[in-house]
Amino acid sequence: GHFGPQNAGNAVKALMDSLAPKANVRRNGSWLEIESSGLVPGDMISFKIGDIVPADCRLTEAINVSIDQAALTGESLPQSKKLGDQCFSGSTCKQGEAKGVVILTGANTFFGRAASLMGQDDDITGHLRKILAQIGSFCLVSIGIFVIAEILVLYAGFRYSYRRGLNNILVLLIGGIPIATPTVLSVTLAVGAQQLAKHKAIVTRITAIEEVAGVTILCSDKTGTLTTNKLTIDKSTIRTYGPFSADDVMLLAAYASRTENQDAIDSAVVQALGDVSRARAGIKLLDFKPFKPVDKRTEITWYFCLIIASSNVT
Repeated sequence: GHFGPQNAGNAVKALMDSLAPKANVRRNGSWLEIESSGLVPGDMISFKIGDIVPADCRLTEAINVSIDQAALTGESLPQSKKLGDQCFSGSTCKQGEAKGVVILTGANTFFGRAASLMGQDDDITGHLRKILAQIGSFCLVSIGIFVIAEILVLYAGFRYSYRRGLNNILVLLIGGIPIATPTVLSVTLAVGAQQLAKHKAIVTRITAIEEVAGVTILCSDKTGTLTTNKLTIDKSTIRTYGPFSADDVMLLAAYASRTENQDAIDSAVVQALGDVSRARAGIKLLDFKPFKPVDKRTEITWYFCLIIASSNVT
């Protein structure tokens, strides 16, 4: 019962530690690399492709910036950012370079507030504790009634001696109080918390396991939080028209996808081929227009390369 909440606290601490440990900040006219915990609102920071945004900031300079906010919003695709847009702490820069002014730090950031909510341990009594309290009250009242009845019967009716009657009353008290119930319950829930931890589930209150077990309907408006946040293509669901098969469609789609610096859609299409090298086998790329969410279209200009090998045998 003690180690479950302690491990949950460690998990929340690990979640907070996933914030960027370092940050490039401008102090006294020069750029320095400091701990992200040392940032304060008003600092000028910079980040580039591959960096984690160290604090909530508003962009003052943005060059082809694309930010991955999947961990915060559940969106699978990176979001383009321009001058004046806000970037959240804990998100990852997937493209470009940017500078911005820090507006929120630490637990006040969007990511920090989410982690703080996960770490909160309110004192609200759970349903399981209420049931145990009712069982305990019932046992105490029942034992009290039987003890009074036993005193009247043994001492007033049968004229038992004080010592002999006391022994019988102690047997009733010890046998009637469910001493082992809290221990057995705590061990059972702790085992359940360990099983959930293997599936990367954070349990902040052990009694919440029993409460979640009673849930029949779970409503959520975010897809990224309930999935693996990874796009895949099921070729069995592809419907084709004309002379093209599903494999032909996937091959043409792979031609119109990037094989380097891939986004989520390009990676899903190319991986669906099985053999990644087929995406550029036998063709020469002339022009490529990347995917645009507005018109949902990718274009490629290419031509076939025909290689003829010959040899002379004497």
